[in-house]
Order: sequence, then C-alpha cells, then structure tokens
Amino acid sequence: MLEFIELYNNLPIPPQKPKKKSSLSKRNRPNRASKISIPPLPLTLRLARLLLGSFTLVLMASLSLTLGAIVAVFDAKVTDTVPDWGQPLAQTDSPLPSRRLSRTLNLLVLGIEGGVTPTPDGQSSLPQPAETLWLMQFDPAQNAVSVLLIPPQTRVQIPDRGRNPVANAHSIGGVTLTSRVLSQTLNAIPIDRYIRADAATFRSFIDLLDGVELFVPESLSYQDSTQGIAVNLQPGWQTLKGEETLGFARFQKNEADRSGIHRQQMILQSVGDRLASPTLGSQLPRIVQLMHEYIDTNLTREELFGLVTLLQQRPSDGLKMVLLPGEFTTTRSVRIPYWNIDTTGRDRVLYHYFDRELNPGTQRDRAPTPQSPQTLKIALQNASGNPLILGQILAELKSRGYRNVYPISDWPDPQRHTQIIIQSGDIPAATALQILLPTAKLQSSSLGDLESEITIRIGEDAMDWKNLYGTP
Repeated sequence: MLEFIELYNNLPIPPQKPKKKSSLSKRNRPNRASKISIPPLPLTLRLARLLLGSFTLVLMASLSLTLGAIVAVFDAKVTDTVPDWGQPLAQTDSPLPSRRLSRTLNLLVLGIEGGVTPTPDGQSSLPQPAETLWLMQFDPAQNAVSVLLIPPQTRVQIPDRGRNPVANAHSIGGVTLTSRVLSQTLNAIPIDRYIRADAATFRSFIDLLDGVELFVPESLSYQDSTQGIAVNLQPGWQTLKGEETLGFARFQKNEADRSGIHRQQMILQSVGDRLASPTLGSQLPRIVQLMHEYIDTNLTREELFGLVTLLQQRPSDGLKMVLLPGEFTTTRSVRIPYWNIDTTGRDRVLYHYFDRELNPGTQRDRAPTPQSPQTLKIALQNASGNPLILGQILAELKSRGYRNVYPISDWPDPQRHTQIIIQSGDIPAATALQILLPTAKLQSSSLGDLESEITIRIGEDAMDWKNLYGTP
C-alpha cells in the first residue's frame, strides 16, 4: 500500500495552459457556481487512483471480515457462559485451597445427555437439552445447603420462543439462556456459578467416591445401548457403583413418571453422607482437583473446595431438598405432559429455602402463612410394621380438622422414627403437624408422595402416642 501512495505522490503534475484574458464583460461573465469544465487527468494518474481505490476497498472488506469474526467469537462465548462476577466467592488469603466460602453462593447444576467437552469459550460441542436441573444455595453463615429440583418439562417463557420446556433453553442458548430464564422464573434470584456434566462424568465421580449407599425401593431394570448401560437392581440397601447409580437415576416408567426426582434426591443425600465419611477426608483435595479438571464449570478451584467442604461439614438437617411445586398438565395444543408451576408454592419455597422475598405486588404474608388444614394434602405411609396404626392416625388427623388426608402404599424399609416429609416446602404447616405428632422429625425433602404437600411416614415410635389416638 505504501508503494501505491508513493507512486501517487510522485506523479508529475500536468502542465496547465496559460490563461487567456476573457473578452466577456463583467455583466456577461458566468456565475462562479456555474459548471466548470475540468480537463481529464493523464492515464497514469487515473490508473494509480484506480489501483489505490481498489486496494482500499479490499483492505476495508478484510478488516470487516476480521472484526466480524472477532465479534462472532465473543458472541458465541456469551451465549453459553454465565458472566463471571469477578469477585471470588471463596477465601483466597492462603496458598492452600480454602475451606470456606466468603458469602452465599447460588449454583446451577445441569445434567446433559450427550458429551460435554469443556472449551476455552465455555461451549459444548453440540447443543443438548438439559436432563437434570438443580438450583443449589450454599450458605456458609447457616452452614446449610438448599436444593431446588426443577423438572426438565417445566414450562417457562423463553425469549423469542414463547412457552417451552426449560430443558430446551440449554439447547437454544446454553448456560447463559438457561440461567437467565430460571432467574426470571424464580423471582429474579441471582445465579452465581454453574456446573455442567454428562453421564460419563457422573459415573466417574461416583466411582471416585467408591460408590454410594442407596435404598432401592423396588425391582429396577434399565438398559441404554447408546451409553452402554445395563442395570438390574433388586430391592434393599446396597452400595452402587457409577454405572448402577446412573441407571438408578435414569429409570423412568413413562414421560409423566416423576419418581426420578425421588432418586435424584436419594443420590444427592447419599453423596453428602459419603463426603462426610472420615475415611474420605484425606482424599478430598484430590477429588476436588479431579472434579475441577473434568467437569464444565466457571467455579474456581477454591470455590469448588468450599462447596464440597460445606456439603461435608453440614449438620444432619443442613441439607434441604424440595421439588419445584406444580403438577403435570396437558392441553389440546400441548399433548406431551408438561410441568405447570404452582406460583404460590414457588413463592413459599423461595421464601423459606432461599430467603427470597415475594414478587412485587404480591401480599407480604402470602408465603410464610401455613396452608389451611382443610385444604392441605397429606399422604399417610406406614413404615412401622403395625398394620393398624395408619388407620388410627388417619382418623385422629381428620378429627383435628385435616380433611384432605389419604393413605398410600407401605414404605418397604422399616423406620424407627416418624418423618414429616415437607414435600412442597410448607414448613409452617409441617411444624403445626409436629405438635400433634410429638416424636416425629421434620424432613426437608420431596421424598414423599408426589401428589401430596406433606407425607407422614409413620415409624415405630408412633406406637408410643397412646394419648393421641388411644392404645393400638
């Protein structure tokens, strides 16, 4: 380009003809604004200008393409990563990995069907819908972990796509769109970090823990030729390795089967118990290091270590799990069952489990107020071994004003203590029931009957409640 500019500057200036004295009078002279005839430039000058103009156009086009490619790279990165707040959420004043979070952290956990290969820009090779969606809150001040389980079929508003299953948000816009949609759906709760893993990573993680101890409530057979998984489990307590645990988690009878939500919680509870095992304490740094290398996440290694430590050191009641309140629904236009959110239940869960205020415009006392005994759906499940006790407690609860109480199949694993399972997050209602059932323990999970709001799993201690329902 410099050679063309030099050629242009060194071209000879064409000789100008001497001006002739005009014979026109002042009155007859043409106006200065009139068209003036300019003599044509020499051929060499015209060629130089043509070459210089062509080169400039080519250079500008190249720059435009280059800038376009740069913008495309950044756009691709933005569509599949959660913006980093910059401020670390773990203490970093020590050369060793920190064991403490500096503040509450909200983590989005995504399970993906296909492979997830971490890349520098945070994208997976192929867009996949999310199979598993959890929102976890780690609160170091309360030494507690809350988990909201979100069915993949939950219908949400996706920008420019209308109402769709939340699982599709990941295949459309990756982690960023998924987190944005969920934040808007869940009363604008902030999402700080994410973890994304596929089946192979999950299987390897369970094997790294030397398996997890789980209770299999019924015979379960699962086969997936695409993933090379074949599982045949019998009822009872057993230690499951990675492949068996994956099959246990994935088993589904039909599209509307929500029992997988039960099994996800059972696995998470067992993983927490396994991490708290004294035999695993010395291996935690190695486990965290391997996790950080093989999962797709924007957590720093220090933050991940802080999360694992909090999950390990929490008290026995420090892990709370709850299913996003709602129900499976079909319509004429949507034949496939989808999860329709119960907005009142959602607000209650976010208030009690995530310390989240209600949306503007809703009544302030709507979330903390317990549901009326007349409408509260209570499932009774016998795990005491005494076939008569369920009917006696059922009659007693109805006499106390609880009208919507119904029995379900016995739980196959006998329980020493009665459990009041807070199925849909109504902690005040569960606390009121605990007054009537004095030795019962509150369990913040959704491990009860999926149609209920509270499930009472009757244990052997119920036989001592003679003052409640008389001698069995």
